[in-house]
Amino acid sequence: MFHKNALHVDGLAIALDDASCELCFVSHAHSDHTAAFAKKRRIIASDETFAIMGCEPQQHRLPASIKLAPAGHMLGARQLSAEAPEGKFAYTGDFALHDSYTCRAGEIIQCDTLMIDSTYALPHLRLPSRYQTISRMRKFVLENERSILVFGAYVKGKTQELVRFMNIECGIAPVVSTPAAKICAQYEKCGVKLDYIRAGSPEAEEQMHSSFVAIMPAGMVGFDFGSKLSEAFGREVKTAVATGWAQVTRFPVDASFPLSDHADFKDTMRYIYESGAKKVICANSSEEEAAECLRHLGIDAVAKGKIPKKERQATLAQC
Repeated sequence: MFHKNALHVDGLAIALDDASCELCFVSHAHSDHTAAFAKKRRIIASDETFAIMGCEPQQHRLPASIKLAPAGHMLGARQLSAEAPEGKFAYTGDFALHDSYTCRAGEIIQCDTLMIDSTYALPHLRLPSRYQTISRMRKFVLENERSILVFGAYVKGKTQELVRFMNIECGIAPVVSTPAAKICAQYEKCGVKLDYIRAGSPEAEEQMHSSFVAIMPAGMVGFDFGSKLSEAFGREVKTAVATGWAQVTRFPVDASFPLSDHADFKDTMRYIYESGAKKVICANSSEEEAAECLRHLGIDAVAKGKIPKKERQATLAQC
């Protein structure tokens, strides 16, 4: 079913998180998965993903064999599965098997061939419990309530997750950048309640006369940014990041929290085994390393970009 870099089912060729076909599945709204929007393709995606991308939903008459399921990861993230006489194929896109502040956990799809996101599919990428990380974040925020706190986070998805964390766990409405505020507004239209202050607004200017919490684009936040902010406001500034990569990477900030919206190695392995898949295709990130690791564990795995030509033309049963 998956050959020539596309899913082939019921006479359709569907690109998976790329724009290589006229009909494309977009699993979620992060920019590394949304080329199909830029190229004006026919798109299969959730209504929330269309909303976050600032587009009206497209309606397609799809075969009953094609289904979407929650993926976790961020608001609107979906998995795609398709059934044929040869068997069942599933593609996870980026996924998480835990509930978050803005979406529910992804489902594990029973299938014969599984194309799984391999971003965290290596043994050293094991994250602490989400409860432990959130507890540390809450403590950091509350212990530094007299300082200016600046968290670095992706504009789409992670910023909204942190806004909701600040609202629920700390009773704080954080200041967010204008681009992030636009995404927050789309989240609210989709039913996710967020209390935030847009940077540059009169409310933000008033808030910044005293201690405040801000969530800014990840690339901006570091010691230099904190130092300049401290000089400008005459107050201590603490910087932080919240990303799964904080588990294995040092960032130039005061505090790093491994809060991830991806499944880590443990949950990736859980998905593979509980799906019952006989064949695993690693996709999107570190796919060759991940496939080699899985083969060492006795799993029939291959990197998406390394599928042999003869296998590209084979049926699912033959795979």
